[in-house]
Amino acid sequence: MAEVAARLDLREPNRLAVETISAEISQFFDVDERQPPFEAVLDVATGVGKTYIMAATLELLVQAHGVTDFVIITPGSAILNKTKANFTAGSPKSLLEPLSFEPVLITADNFASPSMRAVMADPDRVKIYLFTVQSLLRPTSKQGRKVHKFQEGLGAEFYGHLRSVERLAVFADEHHAYYGKAFSAAVRDLNPWALLGLTATPHKQTPQDQIIYRYPLAAAIADKLVKTPVIVGRKDDRTDAITKLGDGITLLQAKQKAISAFADATGVPTVNPVMLVVAKSISDADEYGAILRSSEFFGGIFGDAVLVVHSDSPDEALEALAAVEDSDSTIRVIISVGMLKEGWDVKNVYVIASMRSSVSEILTEQTLGRGMRLPFGAYTDVEILDTLEVIAHERYEELLRKAGVLNEAFVDYRTRAVLRTNAEGNQVVVRETTETDAKPVIASTEPSPEGSMPAQQVHDDEPAPVVTTVDQRNEQAAKAAMKMKQVVAKSPRAPAVAIPLLRMSAVQSSFSLADITETDAFAKLGKSLAADPEGELSRTLLGARVVTGRDGIRRTQLVTVSAADRVRSKATLFPEDELRDRLTEMVLASASVPARKNQRAAFQPLLEAFMQGLGSSAQTVLSANLDRAGARLVALVESEQRRFMAKPSYQDVVEVKPFDPVRMTDRETSADRHSTFARSLAYEGWKRSMYDLVWFDSSTERAVANMVDDDNGVAWWVRLHINDLPILWSSAGQQYNPDLLVIEKGGTHWIVEVKMDKEMSTASVQAKREAAKRWANHVSADDSVGETWKYLLVSETEVKTAKRSWAALKQLGS
Repeated sequence: MAEVAARLDLREPNRLAVETISAEISQFFDVDERQPPFEAVLDVATGVGKTYIMAATLELLVQAHGVTDFVIITPGSAILNKTKANFTAGSPKSLLEPLSFEPVLITADNFASPSMRAVMADPDRVKIYLFTVQSLLRPTSKQGRKVHKFQEGLGAEFYGHLRSVERLAVFADEHHAYYGKAFSAAVRDLNPWALLGLTATPHKQTPQDQIIYRYPLAAAIADKLVKTPVIVGRKDDRTDAITKLGDGITLLQAKQKAISAFADATGVPTVNPVMLVVAKSISDADEYGAILRSSEFFGGIFGDAVLVVHSDSPDEALEALAAVEDSDSTIRVIISVGMLKEGWDVKNVYVIASMRSSVSEILTEQTLGRGMRLPFGAYTDVEILDTLEVIAHERYEELLRKAGVLNEAFVDYRTRAVLRTNAEGNQVVVRETTETDAKPVIASTEPSPEGSMPAQQVHDDEPAPVVTTVDQRNEQAAKAAMKMKQVVAKSPRAPAVAIPLLRMSAVQSSFSLADITETDAFAKLGKSLAADPEGELSRTLLGARVVTGRDGIRRTQLVTVSAADRVRSKATLFPEDELRDRLTEMVLASASVPARKNQRAAFQPLLEAFMQGLGSSAQTVLSANLDRAGARLVALVESEQRRFMAKPSYQDVVEVKPFDPVRMTDRETSADRHSTFARSLAYEGWKRSMYDLVWFDSSTERAVANMVDDDNGVAWWVRLHINDLPILWSSAGQQYNPDLLVIEKGGTHWIVEVKMDKEMSTASVQAKREAAKRWANHVSADDSVGETWKYLLVSETEVKTAKRSWAALKQLGS
């Protein structure tokens, strides 16, 4: 699973989602030995990347479970077309490149062709059947009749063919849409081996035990994976449509100025910001369109920039909607009557104006999700570019009073599957739920109006929706744009520094168990299990930790975990041949082993070494601890597989390029670089930094910066940003961007990476470490560089242990 996550470059919540699916499916079929279907729902906030979860799960099920037939069901044509692009080679939005296979996409339009019938009959070809739920219903439409009509080449109706597939995995995208009786039957009557629902808003009838993974919007905001909503009210009593639309346009123009300044300062492609207006009815939508196009509204500049989309709209309007992200699109305002709640995934919606009566409706509907995606792929650290303006109907004071009610719109607990060892030493899957006291909706830091609630403060490292006013947001946007025009240039005191550009290229290769020639590690694993089979037993029921809330008050945060132990009868001894067979199946089903016929034979020498290590206690130990032993074997194979993965090819240094990037930020500055850390601050007062203003992602990064800035052996250092010094680290073409460059007075250049303790041993961190060390070796050996480059990976604990000593940190790091 780690290899799959690294290859697809999954975000952390998406990686955990796929790990949860893997664990729950294994528990359902392998441990509990239950009969299909396995049915589960993943509740993942809009904008986090549910389609990436789907793609990674496809890879998991193909590699680990031999599944080759997949059905993706969508609630309508908009999501179907988006999904088709995601799984079509050559499409700009295709996700296929990092997958180990190229699936054949089968739809209601092409399944009846002879070539597709041949593909469907091939058990080794990976097939994705893509349909709207309407086309799977009994004959009520042209496509529905086609799907349920007898097909001579198949010897059955197409729907019947799908029902006959032994291992059919079904993805129900926007799962909440399938709780109608007919829709539900159309999906579940496919007799799937596994049915996985994906949604950001689970239907209220969804059984809670089916929701195996939950990553809520509050978490996505806190983790900076989506925009931070800003709820904008008015100080006066104006609630008419013209005022509301005018407020939205004012903010949209402020966003445009900030984006233009950001693009000028950084050189990134510009983005056309868009406002989404949510109307109650078609007549209202047409009325708002007339207002916006009027020559009296902002001088008529939006006459050709408004798109009205509803059930009566012509096809041309839908085509324009699909192209609204294009750089040459002239659309700046989209007026919708409920058609854009799901399936319309663009990144440039910056303002949402709901013409309904309550802002709480916006926050609880999927409407909010249409504007949450990040246009630049990640936070820019310019607040006005990382936020979504939500135009409210209520007055500012009313919004402040109901902040508690608005918070109810945000689920603030996460759910995932974790492995626990029970009293018998077996690993079992349990659900872990983390509860928090987070309050996403807060008041602005503007002085409170007379009679209103006092303003609340925000922890700088915890982004959250803010209640504010149009005037205040407009002023903040203007300041941000002005700051971005005043870029942060390299200090005039800093010397000229050059960055070697190494020729790097990805190398594709395959792995086989036959590549593992040294069996000592497998024999050693067997010996360790034989010596202490009970050594890893643990029980976890309820955890708690103390956290400091945004109000400065310390609270207890609970982590609840379902019981790991299960009541079972006393284990009996299984025949050794059966134990060998079951271990073989566990390893062959793992994600790191390719689906090839020769892998079973290739595994036998490794299994034999493992059994010899167990010695005479093999039957006893494995009969009682087979699951754990299998998991340890799989982990060892994955470790060996990582050693054989193709490493990027590093060749000659192409160029030694002057390092002189321009920085820009709208952060407030602080001269106290040893104070309580805040991600929203840029710190000044450095002696050896190449830039007078520096900002960081973590307090540990800043601690290392303070360490090297105070060290007399250091000449200069710089906080690296994305693309300052990219290093190719994976065969899938992924680039790695280190944290710091430290130049010592002796001339040695240190690339420094700072990681949390829990991340240090992960496969991706170790692979990046190896790639960076190889990079440093290659550039140091090149005559055109003339400098020695080294790499240093340090953890939180190592930074603390070094006690502000750069020399000590170099000894502790790796």
